[in-house]
Amino acid sequence: MNSLPLATVACPTLADTVDEALAAALAGRGEPCLWCGGPAVTVVRADIWSGQVTVRCHECGSELSGVVPRHLREVRR
Repeated sequence: MNSLPLATVACPTLADTVDEALAAALAGRGEPCLWCGGPAVTVVRADIWSGQVTVRCHECGSELSGVVPRHLREVRR
């Protein structure tokens, strides 16, 4: 008998969460800070062609940068 549950909840990894936060910042959507939850996150640098994004939180001063994966930058039809 299999001991695995029939339905498992897929928990996002930290990498998925960071990718989604950077993709939201690149798209201009307001996202809370990943570290402190503060609402004021500002895009410092963004390059729509390469997907490189840097955001900074006004509350805690943390800075997050990375490259948004291509599948998150594509517009769905």
